[in-house]
Amino acid sequence: MSMKFRPVLRKNPRKLSDPGKFYPNPVYRGKATFRDVSNAIAGKTSLSSTDCLAVLEALTAVLPEFLSEGYIVYLNDFGTLRLTIKGDGSPTKQQVKASSIKSIRVNFLPGKELMEGLKSTKPELEKGKVTPVRKKK
Repeated sequence: MSMKFRPVLRKNPRKLSDPGKFYPNPVYRGKATFRDVSNAIAGKTSLSSTDCLAVLEALTAVLPEFLSEGYIVYLNDFGTLRLTIKGDGSPTKQQVKASSIKSIRVNFLPGKELMEGLKSTKPELEKGKVTPVRKKK
């Protein structure tokens, strides 16, 4: 497998007068949908694409339930999901309240088999022009 990348010019936000440096940036070909993934799984198993799609949909439905109940979801060699909290600190325990929480995020730690599968990925420079950094709106 090869992963295409292209050089992207990025400026240092603290030193805008500096010329900037080029960094490798992945080239994305698009998005793979649940249907795409279910078709690929069906091609490697004895399950139908519809069965695979149903399992993926069910996984999407039950993951928030387990995570919000405080479970760390371990999906074998695929990886582990857990919730993390970003919030404001307080000087005492009594001052920590739900309103101290600014955001709740899902943290994904890829499993051993998933990472092993990616070891065969070879970076390959995309032919073409350099992509300048786009300004955020």
